[in-house]
Amino acid sequence: MNSFSEQARYVPELPRNAELLRITGIRLQRIHFFDDASLDVCEVLSQVRTPLPLDLFFKHLSIAAKQQLFLWQMQRVLALSGSYSLNLSVRMLTSLSWITRLTKQVHQGRIVIEIQDPGSMMRLDKAEQQAVCIAVKTLVRHGFRVWLDDVSPELFFVWRLSGIRFDAIKIESGMFHQFRTSEWQLRVLVNQFRGLGERVVIEGVETPQDYAICRMSGADAVQGFLFEQEILPKSLNHC
Repeated sequence: MNSFSEQARYVPELPRNAELLRITGIRLQRIHFFDDASLDVCEVLSQVRTPLPLDLFFKHLSIAAKQQLFLWQMQRVLALSGSYSLNLSVRMLTSLSWITRLTKQVHQGRIVIEIQDPGSMMRLDKAEQQAVCIAVKTLVRHGFRVWLDDVSPELFFVWRLSGIRFDAIKIESGMFHQFRTSEWQLRVLVNQFRGLGERVVIEGVETPQDYAICRMSGADAVQGFLFEQEILPKSLNHC
């Protein structure tokens, strides 16, 4: 397993935005594909100095700050080789002007966009939901791969009705550990989510046993602390 283990951390210059001052850097966590390691992607995660839970910290960031953070992260990781996934909220997809700006970024097809809060789709009005669908299709047309993160069975039909076919669907860690003791139930879950995307990624893989269970489930890829290893690229350590 160690050959795929890689978690990178570096501290490049941050955007000058007061809301982002607590973000101290970037770490990368590998998403490993079983059948072809050349497809592996590193998820871009933030290092944050805050007493708040991370989900609460990011919840309180303004849309403008999230947009700036996304573009900063994208710029930094494109200086490295390989493919990277960056998190983007549903609400960010409703801004046509920002999506247009994003499509003008040169990325060589190496950026995956992960929609991280799929439940927010239900809180949008019809016009906003349509804007999300248009945004996703626009991003795909400009060479981005779009994944849907943290999907639950309850949200399956909400996104099925959108008509969007995602490059991949991610099963979050808690759901994996809920179903990991039942090979049949996990396989059913993977097959259901494949109705939304071409591939299925399972998060929360911490042990070789987790890895084996996921491979038997029919999933395409896994992510988790099993692959954790810190690397510090000196050329990107500006602080």
